Amino acid sequence: MHIKAMESFITEGLQQSKKLYQTTIDKISVPGNEEEEALLWHELATLIPLREKTGVTRLYCFEKMYSLYKKSGNQERQAWVLKTIADIHLVDGKLDLAETALLEVLERYKAIGYPDLHYIYDLLAVTCRDKGDFSKCIFYGSKAIESVEATHDSTSALTFYSRLANMYRESGQPDKSVEWYSKALRDRVFKGDNNVFIFRDAFFFARELIKIKRAKEALAYILDIYAKNKPLGVHAQACLLGSLAFCYHAVKQERQAEKYYLELIKLSGQLQQDNEITTDIHYELGQYFIGKTQYGKAAAYLQKALSAAEATNSLSEAKDIHLLLFRADSGMGNYPSAMKHLLRHKQLNDSIFNETKSWQMEELRVQYETAKKEKDIETLNNQNQLQRIGVEQANRTKNITLSCVVLLVIIVGLLFNRYLLKLKSNHKLQVHQKELDQKNIFLETLNTKQDILLKEKEWLIKEIHHRVKNNLQMVTSLLNSQSAYLDNDAAVLAIKDSLRRMQAMSLIHQKLYLSGDISTISMPDYIKDLLSYLHDSFDTGNRIVFQQAIEPIALDVSQAIPLGLIINECIVNAIKYAFPGDRKGTVSISLQTINDDHVLLKISDNGIGLPMGFDVRTHNSLGLNLVQGLAKQLKGTVNIVSDNGLSVIIRFEVIELFVNS
Repeated sequence: MHIKAMESFITEGLQQSKKLYQTTIDKISVPGNEEEEALLWHELATLIPLREKTGVTRLYCFEKMYSLYKKSGNQERQAWVLKTIADIHLVDGKLDLAETALLEVLERYKAIGYPDLHYIYDLLAVTCRDKGDFSKCIFYGSKAIESVEATHDSTSALTFYSRLANMYRESGQPDKSVEWYSKALRDRVFKGDNNVFIFRDAFFFARELIKIKRAKEALAYILDIYAKNKPLGVHAQACLLGSLAFCYHAVKQERQAEKYYLELIKLSGQLQQDNEITTDIHYELGQYFIGKTQYGKAAAYLQKALSAAEATNSLSEAKDIHLLLFRADSGMGNYPSAMKHLLRHKQLNDSIFNETKSWQMEELRVQYETAKKEKDIETLNNQNQLQRIGVEQANRTKNITLSCVVLLVIIVGLLFNRYLLKLKSNHKLQVHQKELDQKNIFLETLNTKQDILLKEKEWLIKEIHHRVKNNLQMVTSLLNSQSAYLDNDAAVLAIKDSLRRMQAMSLIHQKLYLSGDISTISMPDYIKDLLSYLHDSFDTGNRIVFQQAIEPIALDVSQAIPLGLIINECIVNAIKYAFPGDRKGTVSISLQTINDDHVLLKISDNGIGLPMGFDVRTHNSLGLNLVQGLAKQLKGTVNIVSDNGLSVIIRFEVIELFVNS
């Protein structure tokens, strides 16, 4: 049965293999077989992808293994399984669970004398880094190096040196990061398997040297490795070019710096997405373009870097990128966005600071509790001694009187001390109230400024829609004038089709300008005006009747424009081709909500329909391609049915549905 389970994974797939493995496990699941059963769960876990989150998952298998090794009493395997569970939590972003599990693993390994604790410390360091707690992160990174050096594990030492250097770099301690980068890069060979990572460490090493005013040393180091080593692959080459560019810039050799920045810009298009080096290069290019006051290009590269940093939960990098985006948006005059980036930078900076300080305070609390207990023990010893003295002198009136006086003094002192504490507490409350009042005044001022900015933004958007409408009208007039001088009927027809498409868009901008709402379009009014325009444009008289069934829906402008173009194409197609000669007919259009998220558009006619054998999938026409392309833009589906006429049915998901009152 075990062999069948393994074979079915190859021949029938994972799900069938899961069933057979579970059947096999059920067969041997008896007391005394815990170790064998745990091995089967481990074998099944290796077959299940980490991304699978339902049913029997990899995490479920390892939790089963943990309970089995707990029953069998195998301490080392329990610790190993718990470490693997922590790894899964770390990948899933469940950082608190990962940290709790790793701390338990550390205690278990210490209890059984396991020597290679540096791998556990390293995982704890990575977990705390992702949480933004750099104090803990550096603590565990240092413990990992202590363990490496104690066990003489030279194969891992350079990796841990590099990781600790990166931790100091991200926490803003360039002096310490330079110290550990020096150890990591000393006598390091740029081999094929680690070439790109060494060039990346060199990239950061040079930048940290520049931060501590050692720019010439940084340039000399990069030129030295450039002369002795060849970068393998575009990512290693990008690290080298970036290092040369910012080192030359730091020593004021701008011509050389410009040369390497331009090479780096060309190379950046070849870099793999969702790669940490790509994020570093995009950040570097963002800084370069800000220095050149080309804020639009800077923002484009920084947005890419920000997306990657947030995806990898790199709080330190995200914090710095938000600050640069604040500068870029400010340079472009996009102040609302600049304010958001500045606030986000401040939040991340405060978050990292608070995470670090909270652990330091916890350490101080433990030290305080320890000192307090020692003092309590000392106090108890003193009290015991006083009690013995009191028993010995119980019959002496003089000492009793003295004791009463001392007691009275203590009571008076305590009362006076309590009075002082109350005064101090009241003073703190007054200071706190004053701070709250100041914050409230600041918030009111900020809200007033935001209201002003919002009103200015609405005015600017309405003005943009007005100008876009005017520009479209100007282009329409130019095309009308041009068509008067054309002899080619096909060209005239193409221009008229383009005019109708522009009119469909112009109507939207006109309605946005005239309405109080600058972001949504009332579809009943818009479709009514569009049909009226198309009816007048073709001069069909009463030969073609338009029927409308439009629900009171308002759509976001980003969806209203492509939807209007689709309606334009379908109605024009029906008028031109559905009723040849003087044939009369009806064109129906309906727009209905299916549920809270989807809308259905149906345009149908009772005309001649499509010719026999006509295949819309192979037919190549601008109108059909436009309809399909615009539907794809709406993230919708197109269904064309030819039965007693032609029906075009489009179902699409709305960004946000607004219902007109």
